[in-house]
Amino acid sequence: MVTEVQGHNVVQRPISESDGQISKSACDMSTPGRGSVSSDTDASERNDDAPTVREGYLIKQGNLVKNWRRRWFTLSRSFLIYRDEEGTPTKGQIRMEDVKLTRKSDKYPEKRFMFEVITTKRIFYMQASSQEEMDGWTEAISHILISGTNTTPDNSSLGSS
Repeated sequence: MVTEVQGHNVVQRPISESDGQISKSACDMSTPGRGSVSSDTDASERNDDAPTVREGYLIKQGNLVKNWRRRWFTLSRSFLIYRDEEGTPTKGQIRMEDVKLTRKSDKYPEKRFMFEVITTKRIFYMQASSQEEMDGWTEAISHILISGTNTTPDNSSLGSS
């Protein structure tokens, strides 16, 4: 199943062949000097105080230089933040409101336990240490998408149930 955002709704549907096709413009993040930091999020918007949903090490592919680096990730309902090591300064972040989909990835068949986080601007490729870790990360991200908690508290689209 694929979890995605359609308008203001989060839906799950079976995977289709077209799921692997994303336009170059949707993935273009070539902002000089910004590395993997989302180009529409500056340091003043970083939110390290949000409650943590999941944290741990993943291997992430770089944006400009396509090398693979071990990073410490912290997932909250608002951000997926990554650092060199736990407790070190933030290297980059993914705003959860920009995440459209997360799923297992077959882009690099030689790499096991790979998944991708697809945002409005880029596809992030990540590798977990085990199947259980990969499932845990994709389920946690999907839960945020499905539950609609990937919006900020002052967002007027939040309604009471």
